[in-house]
Amino acid sequence: MKSNTQSDVAALLAPWNGPYGGLPSFTGISSAAIEDAMRVAIELKRVEVQTIASVSEPPTFQNTAEAFENCGRALQRVNCVFQVYANSLSLGDMPAVAQRLVALIAALDDEIAHNENLYSRLHAVWDSRHQSGLSTEQQRLVEVLLTRMQRRGSGLAPAAKARLAEINARLAALSAHYNQNLIQEAGSQVVFIEDETGLQGLPADLRQAAASVATEKGRPGIWAIPNARGAVWPFLKLSTRRDLREQVWRMWTNRGDNAGPLDNKPIANEILQLRGELARLLGFRSYAHFAMADRMAGNPDTALDLLKRTWQSVKARAVSQVADYQAIADSESADIRLAPWDRQFYAEKLRRERFNLDSDAVKAHLPLNGVLHAMFWAASRVHGLEFKQISDAPVIHPTVRVYEVSRHATAEVVGVIYFDLFNRPGKAHGSYQMQFREAENFQGRVLPISCVFSTFPQPPEGQPVLLPWEYANVFFHEFGHALHMLHCKAAYRSLGSEHVAWDFVELPALINERWLRDPELLARFARHHQTDEPMSPALIDRIEEAFQYERIFSLNPDFLLPAIVDLRLHLMADGTGNPIDVVQVENEIIAEFGMPDAWDLVMRVTHNFHIFIGAYAAGLYSYLWSDVMAADAVQTFEKSPGGIYDAQTSKVWIDKILSVGHSVPANEAFRDFAGHDPEPSPLHRRFGLAATIYTQ
Repeated sequence: MKSNTQSDVAALLAPWNGPYGGLPSFTGISSAAIEDAMRVAIELKRVEVQTIASVSEPPTFQNTAEAFENCGRALQRVNCVFQVYANSLSLGDMPAVAQRLVALIAALDDEIAHNENLYSRLHAVWDSRHQSGLSTEQQRLVEVLLTRMQRRGSGLAPAAKARLAEINARLAALSAHYNQNLIQEAGSQVVFIEDETGLQGLPADLRQAAASVATEKGRPGIWAIPNARGAVWPFLKLSTRRDLREQVWRMWTNRGDNAGPLDNKPIANEILQLRGELARLLGFRSYAHFAMADRMAGNPDTALDLLKRTWQSVKARAVSQVADYQAIADSESADIRLAPWDRQFYAEKLRRERFNLDSDAVKAHLPLNGVLHAMFWAASRVHGLEFKQISDAPVIHPTVRVYEVSRHATAEVVGVIYFDLFNRPGKAHGSYQMQFREAENFQGRVLPISCVFSTFPQPPEGQPVLLPWEYANVFFHEFGHALHMLHCKAAYRSLGSEHVAWDFVELPALINERWLRDPELLARFARHHQTDEPMSPALIDRIEEAFQYERIFSLNPDFLLPAIVDLRLHLMADGTGNPIDVVQVENEIIAEFGMPDAWDLVMRVTHNFHIFIGAYAAGLYSYLWSDVMAADAVQTFEKSPGGIYDAQTSKVWIDKILSVGHSVPANEAFRDFAGHDPEPSPLHRRFGLAATIYTQ
């Protein structure tokens, strides 16, 4: 351990200080201190687990299951700081540190799962669950812990356990490498624009942002479009320069697919090969079958069937709308056949011509502060929550905002939420929610701490942050995940909200998007950033008209095929060792399913962080699966006496879905709320799909 990091290491290992049960400290911490602290914390948990496994007394729920659940506190704290740095400030040697540490964590997880004494003791607790009078939630905890160990290799022969540990360590390192490649590539790639004519179509705020990026890159006096969604998508939507749109689109879509040290293709192939071998070791035909075993869908065939039949209906609508865009281009004598870098541009033209809807006019009414307060207002009415900004919480960057969350009726504090929303060097692309600390209730209430991350463009100094409609929708979506976490009343971390079945986890986020379209909310909070005039009823109506025309795109037609690619690749990952050309497979699926020429996949295999970094391997279908449930749940709200703000429906939603976490199986939780299994007909109506697509 380096002497100059010793105090930082001690601070990272120590319990968090301050109110709310303590808050993490992110300031002035070196990657060396993080690595040293993680190594110490890993060893501490190793010793704790060995102690639990070797207790001489007969196994009980308290001395085995509950003790196991209660260990590793120091590691939990240090890992929070590590994950924040690795994903939002990954600079210097942090990428290398991340690869080393994720392998160590994976090795510890395997060591714990392969501890025969611990497994035997947990199984004894499970076998005696009825005689010992365990509560339903206590039984659920033991079941979850045993299942987790089994899926990590408990019960395998020693040689198989050893190979599985090697695989998991390598997979962890590869996923970290894949992620760091994307972060480094996004931070380095830009399209420079040297002539002001290249800015045609861009509003003043985007021009200023592009000028700032060029200055940061050492080329003041010109403009630059960085390889970040917050910059790329508005450019594709508004730029009249087709040649530059193509350059920007190719920069964006080729992430991870450029020859050299940042090429993700060989990493993706190795990940798939190892996942297939892992599945075989655990007794599954493929990694897809392994991944689906503990999800609502149950098997890959069910998920693929849903995706394929949905795609056929969605494709027909997409082709029709592309034809509408082509007609606009033809009427302007553009003499082009629409390509992927044209679609957003002509979709914007159609909105303006058919619906008199200007995306800039909408954005002008969606300053970040207004959208934030709109979310809080909806959460107050639906969830009974209040939000108060905290000014003195330690943060990783000055732009991060922190809020105390309390119940309106009782003033009881229920948690803390951070918002880290702006793009910066070393930050992973995209929007997501992360828990800094999970809720617990078995030794008194432990308050959850949630953080919503995004990469909104940072505006020039003194300028407001204006969100395009799609960004405001993403913000509501991720906030829905945070609400799920904040409401959790499960006693144990392992039964928390982020551990629910993976095709259930998107439900709270998808349904929360509905409140953004509420006319009452928009009339209150969508106010022009210069005049403070509220969004007019006419503009709100036009937004809804455009939404109805484009509603099929809420099902992400450019997301459905990546989900099929995801499942197909993981079905091919069968442990036989046959190499998989991930790009070739992807292109074959695009051809097989007839992706329209002007369309594109929102996630290609070389930059699909969901399946190669996160927990969505063989799981992208979850968005559509959750959409079925979300449409059903939205219908329940809309049919209630009080509409989408109905107090009784909100209470049932919170009590039966949000509060229970993983303490209740997902299928059971949904039935408890809706009174029936997920029903596809609301989805048909919501998206104008053919009612037959789900017919068996």
